[in-house]
Amino acid sequence: MATRWERLAGDTSTFALKVAFAPDPDAGRGIDPETGLSWGRFQIWVEGRNLCAHLEEGERIDSVHWYLLPLFEWFSNHWNPLLHEERLPVENSGDTAWESLHATRFPPRAIEDDEEEASKWESAWQAWWFRHALHTASEGGLFPDVVFRRFRDSVEISWGPTRTQGMPFHYEFMELAAGASRLSPRSVADPLHEVLSDAGEYLLSLAPESRRIGALNKGLRALRTPPASRERRLMWLAGLGTDDHTVRTGWRRVTNCLSDLAEAPRRAMLEASESPLVVTGSCQAALMFGSLAPDVMEQDVLNLARATVDLYSLEGDSEAMREICHAAPIEEPMSPAWSQGYELADDLHRHFHGEFAEGGSADVEGLIERLDIRIETLELSDERVRGVSIAGPRHRPGIIVNSNHAANGHPSGYRFTLAHELCHLLFDREAGRRLAIASGPWAPRDVERRANAFAAMLLMPTSLVQQAVATLSAPVATVEGVREVASRLRAGRSAVLNHLKNLGFIDEADQQRIEDQALLPG
Repeated sequence: MATRWERLAGDTSTFALKVAFAPDPDAGRGIDPETGLSWGRFQIWVEGRNLCAHLEEGERIDSVHWYLLPLFEWFSNHWNPLLHEERLPVENSGDTAWESLHATRFPPRAIEDDEEEASKWESAWQAWWFRHALHTASEGGLFPDVVFRRFRDSVEISWGPTRTQGMPFHYEFMELAAGASRLSPRSVADPLHEVLSDAGEYLLSLAPESRRIGALNKGLRALRTPPASRERRLMWLAGLGTDDHTVRTGWRRVTNCLSDLAEAPRRAMLEASESPLVVTGSCQAALMFGSLAPDVMEQDVLNLARATVDLYSLEGDSEAMREICHAAPIEEPMSPAWSQGYELADDLHRHFHGEFAEGGSADVEGLIERLDIRIETLELSDERVRGVSIAGPRHRPGIIVNSNHAANGHPSGYRFTLAHELCHLLFDREAGRRLAIASGPWAPRDVERRANAFAAMLLMPTSLVQQAVATLSAPVATVEGVREVASRLRAGRSAVLNHLKNLGFIDEADQQRIEDQALLPG
């Protein structure tokens, strides 16, 4: 089929979009004239994978063929949430957006018989899906199941092998396994906008009187007009709502709470690195409130804002902190899931030559004091938030411990919280070395899992575990043995049990048996 126009932008080894127009094989029958002009094909490339490549009756086809105007309009209309909204719609149930969407497609059994609650669940899910899933732009075409969303200071593109309704059995996309990639925002936004703008101008040259195509081009040009777009992009980063209105209202609550703060610390909380098309580095306020519950209470906003102001410092990190703090991207795939967290904790102990792993248990409080990290205890209304980590170029690093979280009422749980938050402070910094993350159900799951593994190894380095096991009065693979190890290491019993299994002191069958016998708390 003859190609009338073609454009590729981006790097296929990172992210690229390729679009081409061709004569409509149906000559516009059954379609409006403007849409009929946009018949063509497209490819989306992510880290060397062509997500549009598919088989039709055994033949490889590298592009999706369909009417492209609705696709262009979808990208333009949902640009800000596509590239800035991280918070998932109803529950944080997967490491990627695609995984979480598929895990939460239907309301859980606990509410499926409650018509009102089930309807809220489904509405929130559908609204988020329409904003982020490429499928929703297909309008009858056969598109790959690709989801775009923000992930901290990256754009996450995730995909999986979903068969949509009406897809014939002889048609199959070649990426058969679920996957994901996290890319710099500009590496996605710039080529995407370039191709959309060029394609829109080409369509307008074919139909210069078209209001619809004119509106598309006007909308694409408007995306390059910060600061008008900046506030809208920050509100999607904070994600305090389920749609444009509630997200805007939630962000207004935050900015109103911050309005009484001193100018310098307020500006430090709200500043963000940006390009004309996308916020490239999240502001601390958006990072923090984006990992809290969507209905975060106003008093919590005020308390956390004041705590952040108290950490304001032109010096930022101490020299000891700067020596060891570095970005450590999550390994993909993390197999086993705890390995990277263990390695980071081992490296930290080695850096200090085991100084904080002497005696019977690890001295996490002493380590935090050495690094000049401030610890503050606050009572937050959300009892599921265990702690909050805050750091930045103009903030002394700090750990906020939520006194309302059950685990923090026990010495072992409190120590685990400190170690967990220390991982965030050292290795989870965002662009501009900023960090603000509330550890709880809405924080990124793989980031939280790594911090848990780091905390376990920091508090229970292998050398101390070996010493404890060597002097037990009961076999290690017993309830009594696990309790004795936990007591010596000043750690929670459940964390100790899982750690012993990971280190090979007990096997999975032992772990399950001990759990069944004791239902270990902590």
